[in-house]
Amino acid sequence: MLLALPAGLLACLPSVAAQSCLSTDELKTTLARISAPPPTSVNNKLKTLLLKTAGEQQELLLKVVEEDQAKESLKKRLREAYQKNTGVLCQVIKEYGWPTTALVDKDGVVAAFTILKTSAPYELQRDLLPIVAATIKTDEIQKSEVAGLIDRLRVSAGMKQLFGTQAVKRNGFLVLYPIEDEANLEARRKQFELPTMPENIRFLEHYYHTPLIRARDVPDSTLSTQLKDSLTKAISSTDLDTTEVSENDVIRVDSSLVNLPVSVFSNKLQAYVGTLGKDDFKVFEDGHEQQISFFASTAVPFDLVLLLDLSGSTSDKRDLIRKSTQRFIESARSTDRIAVVTFSDTVQVVSPLTEDRARLLASITDMKGKGGSNIWDAVKFTMDNVVGPQSLERRRAVVLMTDGVDGALVPFAGAGGSKTSFADLVEHIGKTDTLIVPIYLDTESDDFGWDKSIYENARKTLTLMAQESGGSFYRARKIADLNGVYEQVINDLGKVYSLGYSSLNNRRDGTWRNVEIRIANRPDLVAHSRPGYYAR
Repeated sequence: MLLALPAGLLACLPSVAAQSCLSTDELKTTLARISAPPPTSVNNKLKTLLLKTAGEQQELLLKVVEEDQAKESLKKRLREAYQKNTGVLCQVIKEYGWPTTALVDKDGVVAAFTILKTSAPYELQRDLLPIVAATIKTDEIQKSEVAGLIDRLRVSAGMKQLFGTQAVKRNGFLVLYPIEDEANLEARRKQFELPTMPENIRFLEHYYHTPLIRARDVPDSTLSTQLKDSLTKAISSTDLDTTEVSENDVIRVDSSLVNLPVSVFSNKLQAYVGTLGKDDFKVFEDGHEQQISFFASTAVPFDLVLLLDLSGSTSDKRDLIRKSTQRFIESARSTDRIAVVTFSDTVQVVSPLTEDRARLLASITDMKGKGGSNIWDAVKFTMDNVVGPQSLERRRAVVLMTDGVDGALVPFAGAGGSKTSFADLVEHIGKTDTLIVPIYLDTESDDFGWDKSIYENARKTLTLMAQESGGSFYRARKIADLNGVYEQVINDLGKVYSLGYSSLNNRRDGTWRNVEIRIANRPDLVAHSRPGYYAR
């Protein structure tokens, strides 16, 4: 079986020098061969050559990735292998045409694409694009590989991808590049025999034990202007017969008021912040100042949901969790409504939102839980079913106590973990005004046999949830620290204002808008809110 990295995960590795090993006449001959009768039997010698070439290349690539991508001697070996393997592929094409399933079986076709997408220069990928695109009309097994090539070239040219096959590993996350016409993405993936996007995301997260997020912007192309233009032209002229969206089919919801919860902190230790008013704040969207049309002071009450991780890792700490939960309930303002939700691999609503403190305290006496930890499912469930409706009269927050290790990040969890992908959860958080306030409970010292990277990834997911919602991230070194952390959370929530504005940019085009909040004439104060929103 061919040793392969999962398709679409790009690495910052050396490319071969620009070259085109096929002349214009040879390309025409290769294109003409597509309509020729298929061979009557598989060419096993050719298949073995392709498998061996691609396999050795992938083994070397893995070695470079695992050892040291910056080591010049390894990069040189990889460049030399790329040049050699490109030559092998070109010779195969000159002699036999582009490899088909009838010629080299499915494994041979995959090997040919592996060499093309990894070794070959962009010039060769560009020249072969119309050929491989034409091949799928008679050899449908090649469809998924062609989709990957199309996306790779589009991303390299600074365009959005069509099929969602391209991601990069960056800062502890798998980052999925932006996708064109997402409304028809699943139709295109089905047409090109790719699994659904949720299935693909789940596979990548499980394979790499790393959460996936979606990039907001297309990366800048690093190619020369001439090469970028030629790629764009080749892509645009290639007929893939994919489903496209009509402007009349786009559903747009005009929700012009942008709501922002804003936390205010002093950058001086123990400095007094004081009470701020509407005129103390300035809001900028993509650098343009906006007119604040709604303002609510810190006195506006909260709907607070306390979301507690009661998976197996906390089974011997239930009494401390219950006592600290009691302290949280008693410390909250009397005007705040509180709900308590627990989760492991399932979610249990211990108490819905209520101002009745006696009812809340009675409900937490027998909190139970065991099993895995489906954190992302629990957060989404809580936002959808427990947090109160959006209202100008109340603010909303989910205070999440957990070690952050969703089963999707654990290598030996099999198919366990949340059904909600982390990417979908982040987008869901960004569409609401609900603060996510994670309290990271450090269980790393409990020695569950997990790699250190699992906990690092867990902390990164919790931090990003907080950032995307405008909430703050807290850390409890041990369960006994929860009392102090909860008191700090209650104190900080008392510094949260609410702002709203109608954007001067009234286009609902789905683009990302960056939002910045400043506090006028108070250089000692820092405003913290969500970074922006999608104009949908």
